[in-house]
Amino acid sequence: MNDIDSALGDINRIRDRLAAGARFEGFAPKIVAITGAMAFALAGWQVYRGDANLFAWIVLATVCALMIGVEAIGRARARHLAMADRLINSTLQRFLPAGLAGAIIGFVILVHLPEQVRLLPGLWQLLMAVGICAALGNLPTSMRWPAAFYFVTGTISLAMSGDASIDAAWLMGLPFGVGQLLVAAALHVSPGRTRHD
Repeated sequence: MNDIDSALGDINRIRDRLAAGARFEGFAPKIVAITGAMAFALAGWQVYRGDANLFAWIVLATVCALMIGVEAIGRARARHLAMADRLINSTLQRFLPAGLAGAIIGFVILVHLPEQVRLLPGLWQLLMAVGICAALGNLPTSMRWPAAFYFVTGTISLAMSGDASIDAAWLMGLPFGVGQLLVAAALHVSPGRTRHD
């Protein structure tokens, strides 16, 4: 019985290592592109109303994450079969720390430092770049470009956050709208699928 348990443990470790280096094909370019369009729409609505409420961005980010996540789980199970759960976990473990850091930073600034709220768009863009870079081992190599874009726009947004003449809705919406469209394009042009039976 110990030999069987040992062999099963070895198989699980091999599968975990394969998952850590395999490309995750669960992200749907169309869904990601829709999230970019939603960012443009919210930014336009907030500029029209003259109300750049960052709480609305938190709600939108949550909705977008759920949309992408639900679609990713379904696609991963169809494309990766037996390796789906391991690939989902591997990709999440790489990206989740940046997402959690973004949620903590947002909570602290919104609740305790509301006068610094204009820093959030740039900080969130930088964390998005860090998250993508952390997950590159499971993502297409073309995802380097959206990560670089988010690094640049995060830096620019932070630098411009002190300029009250620039609407905060555009500091958030324009980079995230374009960034998500770049992510969708990177996913769309990536090479064909891999099946894990």
